[in-house]
Amino acid sequence: MSRRVKQGKESRNKSRPYVVRWSDGIDPATGKVKWFQESFTYKLEAERFASQKRLEPPDTKHLDGEPEEMQLGRFLKEWSKTRDNDDYRVGTRRLDRNTTDRLVNHFGKDAPLSSITPMAAAGFISSLARIDHREGCLSAWSRARTLRNVRTIFNTAVEWNLITRNPFSGIKRPKAPEGKWYYLPPDELYAVLNASKGKRAVSLRRKVVYALAYCCGLRLGEILSLTWEDSIEIIETRTDGVVSVTGNVRIANRKPTPDRPPFYVKDKESREIRIPQRCLELLIDLRDYNAMTDQSPYMALDHGQYRTAMAKWKQYHRAGREWQNHDMANNDLTTFKRHMRWAGIKPNGTLSLHTLRKCCITNWANNISNPEVVRKLAGHADLKTTMAYYSQVTEDQRRKAAEATDRLLEMGLSASTGAYEG
Repeated sequence: MSRRVKQGKESRNKSRPYVVRWSDGIDPATGKVKWFQESFTYKLEAERFASQKRLEPPDTKHLDGEPEEMQLGRFLKEWSKTRDNDDYRVGTRRLDRNTTDRLVNHFGKDAPLSSITPMAAAGFISSLARIDHREGCLSAWSRARTLRNVRTIFNTAVEWNLITRNPFSGIKRPKAPEGKWYYLPPDELYAVLNASKGKRAVSLRRKVVYALAYCCGLRLGEILSLTWEDSIEIIETRTDGVVSVTGNVRIANRKPTPDRPPFYVKDKESREIRIPQRCLELLIDLRDYNAMTDQSPYMALDHGQYRTAMAKWKQYHRAGREWQNHDMANNDLTTFKRHMRWAGIKPNGTLSLHTLRKCCITNWANNISNPEVVRKLAGHADLKTTMAYYSQVTEDQRRKAAEATDRLLEMGLSASTGAYEG
């Protein structure tokens, strides 16, 4: 067991602000890592002391006997305490609970952490099954998500000096089958926006929802939570008598109020997106229509939908049930599929409101050279997500790739003597 040494500075201690902390292991009486501390007046003194402590072997004389082997159940209980904070979302809490239950059910709560070897860890991942006991195998996505979570858990065990290495670190992430989703080209988007059946047509509010997903890459939960007051900015400027209009949409956390549910940004990726002009024109029309009619504070909800959502929020609030972004939705996918049928579009693959967001990010990836800009606009925490899951090869790209190869071959043929060998 190696000694852990940390350096820091405490502004509250004016005379001796430089602090060195070190630990040699777990106190058996508490089951927790025991830390010691020494304060110094000068930074150089602290650095020398820290270097000396790192070179010294661990001192276990202060411990009451030899440290006991940490058991899985007790470790998971201590680890869970570190997760309880203000930013602990419902989905993350559910994932943590499912993962810890799986670990205890597979290894047993009394299993020593050192007994979970890389071989045992691989067996745990391969044996994962559905928690709800329904038929069918656990999806590769769920298996990968559980693997990522157990890695996080056991990384903490390494940091706490309970084990020397993470047994799950060498396991490869299961490869999810490549699901085919349908890329909706711009002309078909217009067909959806203008779709109708008899006297029924796509409402202005629905048009704005589809346009924001396709043009700004917003998730459905983000769109449904947009408020006219906090999320949408429309700016009119006059230059030489000419009026120009620009608009921005902001995606940021919003705290709950007694009559308004909260909104939580996924992956903590707050962002601001410039609204394309075609989409902005629809948004301005909706703003003016909303001001003349029901005056709903939410962009995507009419007054009736707003009252239904607020009634649901108050019910959740009274019951102590936590609100999630998707709780604002109501039959949105059914409505979208009906409008697709009206437009006569038969997609060859998955096409949903979230697919419109994928189409937008694909358009960005194909026309913006800097992938980091695409990642930030999309609100992804990891660039791999942007490139692996959202940038899809379209038929137009296949055609351009073939044309580029043809041009290169023609140039090579013309530069030669005219004879071409295949």
